[in-house]
Amino acid sequence: MSRIALSNTGDWKLEFPQDQDVRGWPVLDKNNAETGLRVEDMIVDTDQKMVDAVVFTDGTEYPARDLSIGDGVVYATADAIDGAQRAGDIDGYGSTVPHSGHEYSDDVIVDYDPDYRRHYETAYADHDRDYDDDLVHAYRYGTETAYHDDYRNRAYVDAETDLQSDYLARYPDRDYGADRSAVRYGYNRARGAV
Repeated sequence: MSRIALSNTGDWKLEFPQDQDVRGWPVLDKNNAETGLRVEDMIVDTDQKMVDAVVFTDGTEYPARDLSIGDGVVYATADAIDGAQRAGDIDGYGSTVPHSGHEYSDDVIVDYDPDYRRHYETAYADHDRDYDDDLVHAYRYGTETAYHDDYRNRAYVDAETDLQSDYLARYPDRDYGADRSAVRYGYNRARGAV
């Protein structure tokens, strides 16, 4: 098992960043009392592609599966707290993906491909467009950009104008209007919104 601090990886990101990046969150005890600690970093098991532990500001390492997560706070207890959920019970908690800049990971694409194909069969059922020849790049583009720092905190509706411009610059021979559903699905799938 290879373990490294998420902040030291440079090319790894949380797969579901909007509510799982607990770095900087205050740590409370089981009585809801502040401990004076914060989560300093997250330790990634690069073999399992999962966050294995968190590190508090005092250097204490705590198993991620035993954390309870509330609204912007972390409880240093395995017991569930009212309004909190154990990290180990959150489907996919701490999943990470290797990527760098505007590049997507082939692992992510392989993992998402069945979802892309299901969406394609529904959204493009009445079209003469082939998944592999005409649309796979649109799904992948949506996923790739959702992981990029410029987009990862933006809902699709807020980012669409920028996504369209970037898409047409990258694929000048494509019709964004025709590919929009695939781009949107890939983007929202990567952000956990689907």
